[in-house]
Amino acid sequence: MAVINTSAGNEAVLKLYDIVGDGNTTIIDANVLSIPFMQDVTVNNATGTFRYKTLDSGSESVVTTPATNQLSLNAIVDDDVFFGAAGTGVVVTDGLFGTSGNKTEIGFRIYFDGTDSGSKYLEGTGFISGLAPTVNPDAPLWVTPVTIEVNGDFTEAAVTP
Repeated sequence: MAVINTSAGNEAVLKLYDIVGDGNTTIIDANVLSIPFMQDVTVNNATGTFRYKTLDSGSESVVTTPATNQLSLNAIVDDDVFFGAAGTGVVVTDGLFGTSGNKTEIGFRIYFDGTDSGSKYLEGTGFISGLAPTVNPDAPLWVTPVTIEVNGDFTEAAVTP
């Protein structure tokens, strides 16, 4: 089994896109906002638990509750990604800031090993939150954390030819 190696610099890819119609997550290329300059990415699938104790047992019991799913990252941002650019689609024209502020539900795909045929990705829908851009003399580019609060489940798939 091969490891997922992102050292080539073009392997971890995040694409944000508009949700079409009744929740269809078909990506329309003209409406895609690719997030460049990612410094790190974390996929969080945290299944909740409920623990309880009973008088007839010396140990706790546990049952699972629905998962909290998030995608979080840190990225260097430019004007087009953060504030939006001329183009089509809400995500492209509103950028991260407008999409977050307007509470627009978006679709996303996070590719683990590039976008070539057969490469795996996770996709879903959610809301952008957690923007907190910073800049300082020692780090003179705007860097912001971005969290996508996933609405429902992650779905696993592979790029088809």
